[in-house]
Amino acid sequence: MKTLVGNTEGMGPAEALYAVAGWRKELARTESEMVSRARSAGLSWEAIALCLGVSKQAVHKKYGKR
Repeated sequence: MKTLVGNTEGMGPAEALYAVAGWRKELARTESEMVSRARSAGLSWEAIALCLGVSKQAVHKKYGKR
């Protein structure tokens, strides 16, 4: 995280915010892929939720219908 924040040095505020938005999108794509891999590997919704620090219901609601 420090490396990412460090990459914004020298950027203006708007440019840095665009960078943060891009990281957020990439992180969301990565999380989705990792949840899919975890489910394919046989992990339960409960185990995935524990790893992500959210409730089982939250992770199932977000990823369960894919």
